Amino acid sequence: MKKTLLFLLVLLVVFSTSFSAQAGGALKFAVQVEPAGFDPNLATAFGSHRILEHIYEGLLSFDEKMDIVPGLAESYEVPEPTKIVFHLRKNAFFHDGTPFTAEDVLFTFQRIRDPSFASPAASYYSEVLSITAPDPYTVVFVLKVPMINSLLLNFAGVNSAIVCKKYVESGANMQLQTNGTGPFTLKEYAAGNYIALQKNDHYYIPELPCLDTLTFVVIPEEISRSAALRNGDVDMAQIMEPLSLNTFSQQRFVIYRVSTLPYLLLGINNAVKPFDNVLVRRALSYAISREEIVEMVAFGEGTVTGPLNPSLQTWALLPEAFDEYTYNPDKAKALLKEAGYPNGFSFEAVTFAQYSLDKIGEAIQAQLALVGITMKVNVAEFGIFVKRWREIDFEAFLSLNGGSTEPDIQFYRTFKSDGATNKFNFKNAKVDELLEKGRQALDLEERVTIYQSLQKLLVEENPFLFLYSPNNLYVSSLAVKDFVPMSNQSLIMLKKTWLDK
Repeated sequence: MKKTLLFLLVLLVVFSTSFSAQAGGALKFAVQVEPAGFDPNLATAFGSHRILEHIYEGLLSFDEKMDIVPGLAESYEVPEPTKIVFHLRKNAFFHDGTPFTAEDVLFTFQRIRDPSFASPAASYYSEVLSITAPDPYTVVFVLKVPMINSLLLNFAGVNSAIVCKKYVESGANMQLQTNGTGPFTLKEYAAGNYIALQKNDHYYIPELPCLDTLTFVVIPEEISRSAALRNGDVDMAQIMEPLSLNTFSQQRFVIYRVSTLPYLLLGINNAVKPFDNVLVRRALSYAISREEIVEMVAFGEGTVTGPLNPSLQTWALLPEAFDEYTYNPDKAKALLKEAGYPNGFSFEAVTFAQYSLDKIGEAIQAQLALVGITMKVNVAEFGIFVKRWREIDFEAFLSLNGGSTEPDIQFYRTFKSDGATNKFNFKNAKVDELLEKGRQALDLEERVTIYQSLQKLLVEENPFLFLYSPNNLYVSSLAVKDFVPMSNQSLIMLKKTWLDK
């Protein structure tokens, strides 16, 4: 049988935990930031999402491999290229005991799509023509155009989590109170101190969660988070600085690392000289050693990435597949000579003071100098940087881009000639053609072929330079078992984590 996309099948997943898992226990997790409100349909802060994903759920979810799996919809099907039919769980309840039904789904998406509500998820559903519920446990989405591939991922996000119609209409303050269907309930929130979650005893997966309580302890300073873990005040900690890992012995602690989907890049204005010449853009790629930048700036805690993150095994071509990712200064010089710049050239790259971008700029500056290219690094105030980026007022820039597990979402907005984040003056008819084909195709093998062709073309054209993705780092005591870090930075696998103590 021809292999097809998961969303063309009726998905049925059997959830299970390790046979050795011990139920119960209270895990304390030290984090850098606290939430900024608890309304899932409004939340934009990273700190809010990491809490809310345990309390609320969407129609779909992610597994530890970041594949889409059932959430509040136990299955779904795509009978037509513009129609998705969700079959809802009949054993899911909100934390206050209210049964979950299609009425809550309709209410949630009406809320999200209401312009006066200003949900950050509203734009995801701009191409939805209608949402109907033929019965209490079926919801049908009809789209204006065939773009199911880019839409499905959103159903697993926090901003599309389902809220209880009855609860919202009761006048509850959704920014301070919660009522989801997730594995944990909100027990207590002490602003600036901690957020305590408690096991949902009526969760529709009886074996989950393993923990009785999950408490996020807010400790902004890295040195204090590390000390709290070493002293046993917390069981796990989020680590931001790679050098902090040196303070944890392997005899007492476990280090978790995974490449994040966001990636660092050297953006290029393809319309200005000399970057309007593809040979010059390719020369930049050969002149830059991405591996050396990872070692110098990230102390080895980063992953060189091609157009797609290597963790996306279904889709990504690895950097080793591209000759342009080989550090080859001689090839760079030859390309510059062929392009008419035998003595190199000068340009400015604007950036801002986050994500070690200034240090990345210094490293690239030194590497380009070896092939005769002079790069000035302009570290601007963030607001100024954003203004210049929006207006394409730059020769080049250094920044961090968000990634995605769905190629259409990552590529279409960035490389389509009229893409929302195409701030590179990049226009290529073949790229546009592949983007449209990838968006509309439903067969998995066909889509993989399309996006592999697209990745090769993007590296050849080199509209900008993909550099590397930072590693997401966590450290735990030896008592923490079955924690799985994810490239999308989700902590949802804490529902399967347990304590051996």
